[in-house]
Amino acid sequence: MDDLRREIHAAFEKEQSAYPPVPTLRPNLVRAAAEATPRAQRNFQWLAVAAAIVLAALVVFGLMSSRLSNRGSVSPPKSNPTAGPTVVADYGPPPAGVPLFYLGDPNHTGWYIGYNWQGVPQGTIKLSQPADPNSYLRQSPDGSMFVVTPAAKGGNGQFLDRLLKPVGSASVYSPLQMWADDNRHYCTLDESPGQWALSLRTPGTTSATTHVVAIDSQNLRSGIIAIGLGSCSAINDTAVLIYSYFPRPPEEWVVRISDGKIMSHRTYDSTYSDLVSSTDGRLIAANSAKSTGYLAGATAPNTLVIRTSDGSTVATLDPTYGVLGFSADDSVALVATSPYASGVATHLAAVELATGNVIWRYDGNEYLSGFFIESSGAAFALMLQQVSDRDPHPTVYVAMVYRDGTSYALVGTFLHP
Repeated sequence: MDDLRREIHAAFEKEQSAYPPVPTLRPNLVRAAAEATPRAQRNFQWLAVAAAIVLAALVVFGLMSSRLSNRGSVSPPKSNPTAGPTVVADYGPPPAGVPLFYLGDPNHTGWYIGYNWQGVPQGTIKLSQPADPNSYLRQSPDGSMFVVTPAAKGGNGQFLDRLLKPVGSASVYSPLQMWADDNRHYCTLDESPGQWALSLRTPGTTSATTHVVAIDSQNLRSGIIAIGLGSCSAINDTAVLIYSYFPRPPEEWVVRISDGKIMSHRTYDSTYSDLVSSTDGRLIAANSAKSTGYLAGATAPNTLVIRTSDGSTVATLDPTYGVLGFSADDSVALVATSPYASGVATHLAAVELATGNVIWRYDGNEYLSGFFIESSGAAFALMLQQVSDRDPHPTVYVAMVYRDGTSYALVGTFLHP
């Protein structure tokens, strides 16, 4: 009977090892995924074998039921077998028309490696002169255009094509600037005396569609100007403007880019900390102040995901969840399950909005340095850094997270671009 117990326990451990309750993305865990407990030697007496078959079937059935009801317990990320070392050579020019995200090459200053959304390196791009350490390379959603931000406020930014060749001359860079979802334009929001101008611009030229937007609110009249672009959708002719300055009540304006008309305006109460818009401007998350760890006052009972067109609630999430972004198809939200703050580890989850199920979790010891959103799907590429790293371009590990809850880490380390 002892042999029978050991055999059933071994079977259970082998099945369960692929779905541990708390996965992490740290490289040592990626390289050392838990292996199944070795099976004990079988007892071949017919009664024991029969009992083992029956009990093993019950265990497998129970595991399948548990897996279906608890999608938040997922396997640890595995390194992609097709993705080579961080860099072994120059990968050559990236292919045209392939969506990529770019990471800094730690071995070559001013080089960036382009990965496709299967986690395979597809090309290397190089700045003619390395950027200032306080500048950043900001890519369009599919990685076909870039802008190098200035090292200081009010400086000039330079637009670049997919091979990092300059597009036009350097021009004044606006902090209220965002790439559009068509990968060919960008939005800016500029304040002139008593009014705001929303523009859709073409990189490297003076071509722009600009309209004055009649934005006004008690928040803005307070003198605390904390308004910005939540999304810029040239495809949907929609921009979402967001006011967030906790504990002031957050606000949103949904604006038609082509004429500056405000399509909707909502003010939330101060139990919400901030708002996050989807790339297409169709969804907005109102994060409960509880997600920030706020203890000084009332907090909203839930974090809400709301449809901007009619204000209807799409999903009701735990109030400790702070939405950080949405997948491009609006099916999944990336959330912080612990307060997202500098100097502490960031715990993360991916939530399926249609069901509210947690399809992936991360409870490791790293800080979320930033993330990329697949431009035409439902995947995320997360950059995770050591909490103690204070470099403007920290060393990062990269985790790929997919719509079905699978995940793995790219081999090696990179620099935040």
